[in-house]
Amino acid sequence: MAEPDPRGPLTAESIDYKTMALDAGQLGTLVGERGECVFTWSTREGYPVGVVVAYVYRNGTFWTTCAGHKKRLRALRARPRAAVVINKDGRTATFKGECVIHGREDDDWDQLTRWFYPALAGVDPDASDAFARGLLRFLNAPHQAIIETSADLVVSFDFGKFSVAIQSAIASNLKRPLAELARPTVRLRRPPRAAGNPRSA
Repeated sequence: MAEPDPRGPLTAESIDYKTMALDAGQLGTLVGERGECVFTWSTREGYPVGVVVAYVYRNGTFWTTCAGHKKRLRALRARPRAAVVINKDGRTATFKGECVIHGREDDDWDQLTRWFYPALAGVDPDASDAFARGLLRFLNAPHQAIIETSADLVVSFDFGKFSVAIQSAIASNLKRPLAELARPTVRLRRPPRAAGNPRSA
């Protein structure tokens, strides 16, 4: 919430942004077991780039997938640090983590794909439905890769709490005398003229 400032009206700098963080329950609801996120990595020039992808969250780790020819795989092999940003229903959270790239050459690939692709698609791994089986075959393309990213929370934010804080600050300001709200918080002073310098016209 915004804290009263005896020196002048409340502003965006008066708000305690630490109170806008999500609690454990809110964070768990936001992340869930699967969803969409912005997955980001860095180019060799140092630029951060990202794409919107589907993810599965399991045991404190984000799991995503992409085709084997994607540039992000080459970038992550060289610089295996990434970030995951989730934004939904007025709440957001940013995670950072180290990445591990899994491919068909891995010994545990079959075991990994057996749970990951069904979880990503939201279908039963043993489903007999023709569409579900076709979807799983479609996802498990010959050159597909799966990216495992550890989840280390960087920051979370609740825009609902932020809105309440803003409304509280504005309401508090409206209760102040008009002259007090109009009073400048910073006074600008004219710099002194150098000795012997005539006043300009």
